[in-house]
Amino acid sequence: MKLLPFIPGFRPRLRLGIWLATLLIPIAFLRPTLAQADIVTLNANDNGKQVQLNVGDQLTILLPTISPRFGWRLTQTYPGQLTPTITNILPGVNSGVPGAPATFEIHFQAIGTGGLDLTLVSAQPGTGYASLGGFFRVFITIDKPGVAKNVNITEYGNRSRVKVNQGDQLAIRLDTTVGSQYTWEVMPIANQVVQLVTTAPTSSLKKPKKKAKVGSDEDVTFQFKALNPGKTTLRFLYRNAANNEAPPKRDFELEVEVPEPPK
Repeated sequence: MKLLPFIPGFRPRLRLGIWLATLLIPIAFLRPTLAQADIVTLNANDNGKQVQLNVGDQLTILLPTISPRFGWRLTQTYPGQLTPTITNILPGVNSGVPGAPATFEIHFQAIGTGGLDLTLVSAQPGTGYASLGGFFRVFITIDKPGVAKNVNITEYGNRSRVKVNQGDQLAIRLDTTVGSQYTWEVMPIANQVVQLVTTAPTSSLKKPKKKAKVGSDEDVTFQFKALNPGKTTLRFLYRNAANNEAPPKRDFELEVEVPEPPK
């Protein structure tokens, strides 16, 4: 067998190649274990739902519209949490609403933790291709394991579920009427998964400029903190404070899960 002639610099290059290979091999083995971002797609049938995302996930929403001229728009922005990236107009079948001539598609990227109400309104209200009525709303929690966050849930999230980490703050905002005898009462919590931080509901309005008129709408907020892993159900009753025997006017329930912290 004829040996290859000695070429100056050959061995150093060989050693460099072997050294690079030893670095790349463990990276290749580790790659499958890295967390993969999810792509979550919602349409008109998901109006009013609670949605759980992780930082890095992508969210796509498909809603009915009549033409590219009339789409949907966000009622507010969510800096540091959710960023819109792309909008498109697609065939109507994609929106989940039979008969809609077109579909408005909007993409988001989850970039930071927290809870938010994502609301879109139709650019032409009242066109009526679904029970949406020109209004679409979902309640989003963006999670990052091991990172505490503030999560806000409104009364639209009634009968929904939310996942929060140990140390997270959970605010539940419920509708009431100024001057009404009816008030929200939180029912006893069965375990130590979450704890009520505020001993009484606090107004969601920050230093109102003038006193709210009797009969006007007002929100009250109950603040909780996630203490221990487990599951629990928070329940509220809207009762007549002047008559304890009167049946509650309405109620609110939220299933809360606190997962085991990452090891």
